[in-house]
Amino acid sequence: MNVVANDLVGRVDCVESIGFDAPALAQAAPFDLIFANILKGPLIDLAPAMVAHLAPGGIAILSGLLVEQADDIVAVYKTQGVTLVEREDLGEWTALTLSSA
Repeated sequence: MNVVANDLVGRVDCVESIGFDAPALAQAAPFDLIFANILKGPLIDLAPAMVAHLAPGGIAILSGLLVEQADDIVAVYKTQGVTLVEREDLGEWTALTLSSA
């Protein structure tokens, strides 16, 4: 497991969940930082829940999406009250950094 290999035992908790449904996530929210390396569809479906679990001033980094999908994803997240901080295109892939109000 990467946690052990990187000497992070006790510093990183791994939780498997569909969206934000796991009780451990609800108890730990809101989060200062959320990473999501998943496809466009799930990123859009998760937008309301992700923003709801993001602390004020928190950062969400979204990746695993194609360059041509980025504008659609940003538009959905903007309707949830977050702003685009940075977009980094790497070949055909994009990473978005978003911030909550």
